[in-house]
Amino acid sequence: MPSATTSVRGVLYRSATGAPVEGAIVMIAEGSYEHPDIAAQTDDQGNFSLPELQVPGTYTLLINYSNQSKRLTVNITKDSVLRIPL
Repeated sequence: MPSATTSVRGVLYRSATGAPVEGAIVMIAEGSYEHPDIAAQTDDQGNFSLPELQVPGTYTLLINYSNQSKRLTVNITKDSVLRIPL
């Protein structure tokens, strides 16, 4: 049984320049636990938040941006802040 749910914060940025990626959609594709259908859109600083994830756990994120997509598996703990290069 998971110990807690938490809101997970993250930042998307361009690996080449470090510039934030605005307007990307981040969603949970699969994970360690049942999870609500959650999608978040990044703001002008590349920040996003995914609420009520059970932690600790491993989740696969699907990120859609600029007509591209990326799948990424992340391990999330209670105090995770994800920094994701694109």
